Amino acid sequence: MISSESKNLALLAHLAPLIGYFFAIGQILVPLTIFLLAKDPFVKMQAREALNAQISFTVYFLICLFLFSVLIGYLLIFFLGIFVIWTMISASIAVSKGKTYNYPYIFRLVS
Repeated sequence: MISSESKNLALLAHLAPLIGYFFAIGQILVPLTIFLLAKDPFVKMQAREALNAQISFTVYFLICLFLFSVLIGYLLIFFLGIFVIWTMISASIAVSKGKTYNYPYIFRLVS
């Protein structure tokens, strides 16, 4: 049984990067902080997954910026934005139900 506090912290790890996008690397710092401070295994696992996702999304964004010069970057960044929001909402729904969520198409660099 997962406590409501653990669910809320895991939910914060998945949703707080939305606010972090307005600050330099804030989308990575929030899940990293939760990952480093978490004691509960469920929270730690979900914060790690959110951290890996945000690192991957940042790399994808930088690739799209590079592709702006050939105009395909504009289309790719639009779809990347939709994908990021969709996966973060899906993760939040799963975590609020006490289930784990694994982001698709990400690098799992932090283990």
